[in-house]
Amino acid sequence: METFSYAIKVAFLAFPLIALLITIPYIVYQYHKYGSVSSYRTIILYSFLLYMITAYFLVILPLPSMESVSKMTTPSYNLIPFQFINEIFSDSRFIVSDFATYFPTLKNPVVYESLFNVLLTVPFGIYLHYYFEFSFKKTLFASFCLTLFFELTQITGLYFIYPRGYRVFDVDDIILNTLGGVIGYIIAFIPLKILPTRKEIDENSIEKGMRVSFLKRMVSFAIDFIIYSVFLFIALYLTHHYLEEWPLVFSIIFILWSLFYYVALPSILKGKTLCMKFFHLEFTSSKKVTWYRIFAYYFWMIACYVLFPLFLMFLGYSLYYKQYITRVFFEYFIIVVGALTLMMYFIALLKRIFKMPLIYERISHIEIKSSIHIPNKEEEENEEYYDVNHRKVS
Repeated sequence: METFSYAIKVAFLAFPLIALLITIPYIVYQYHKYGSVSSYRTIILYSFLLYMITAYFLVILPLPSMESVSKMTTPSYNLIPFQFINEIFSDSRFIVSDFATYFPTLKNPVVYESLFNVLLTVPFGIYLHYYFEFSFKKTLFASFCLTLFFELTQITGLYFIYPRGYRVFDVDDIILNTLGGVIGYIIAFIPLKILPTRKEIDENSIEKGMRVSFLKRMVSFAIDFIIYSVFLFIALYLTHHYLEEWPLVFSIIFILWSLFYYVALPSILKGKTLCMKFFHLEFTSSKKVTWYRIFAYYFWMIACYVLFPLFLMFLGYSLYYKQYITRVFFEYFIIVVGALTLMMYFIALLKRIFKMPLIYERISHIEIKSSIHIPNKEEEENEEYYDVNHRKVS
């Protein structure tokens, strides 16, 4: 039991780090496919991730020392099926007709290890049937592949890191683990009765995707800025070695690339940047969406939330550098600028929460909306249901 509890503790400690690594790709994928991040789906998938990490660590932990493994002389595999049944009968003196032998038999290590091997993959079968909608045959095959992967991990000594396998490759483990997956598939009717189905989760996600949340905007802007910055950096890196007037070239490339990515490209893509197109977002306006409105949108957004605070900080530094103000006054000035900037962002956040237009939206007469189309009843009757990427899902 100490071995099991140790592996579970390590899995729970490792889970936050692994979850953090996949969070951004997960959010991007969810916004692309469904237009929103479903809380139900997030709980299901992250709990599945935690389960898989825990199951894997239960298989490989605790890790022995290299020296102890190199000295092992015990058999590294068992290819005789149902050997655990013979061990139960021989070790515990179990008699089917004698109920007095039942309880002592349950204390036999072979019994609870066999039960553990079954229980290990029961959640796997439940997840496959409930959320991933696997058939019985697919669940059986996937459970077999999972347990075979576990056993190969053991017999190879953690992928040949150790000189030999430090646990036994046991065909009985494959049988019991596969049985656990099948049992999980059978009892999955319980979550299917209680929890929303995969189709209901998808439909709810697409409906929520019609609303452009604050997080969705920020992720879209951030990815667009990363794409913009990468190509800008590459262009600047390729030119600064060959041109003497590099500051002038820098300014020209910066202006041209900014106008192309944030103004010309959305005009070509009918009111969308690259990431907005990927996330099914688009510019909309009570008037016509033109290049100069898009320019005004980005110009005033950057001016309000980036250029204005930087200008104030540069002004304070210039006054301090020219000795027009003292150091103490300069420090207080920087604090005031920082507080003013945070207040601007906080006001923008509140206005976004209460769905009020921001200053750059008022000036440019442009807003961002979802381009996801949900078919109405007539379309659903004439066509099969489509997801946001127009792929048939049912």
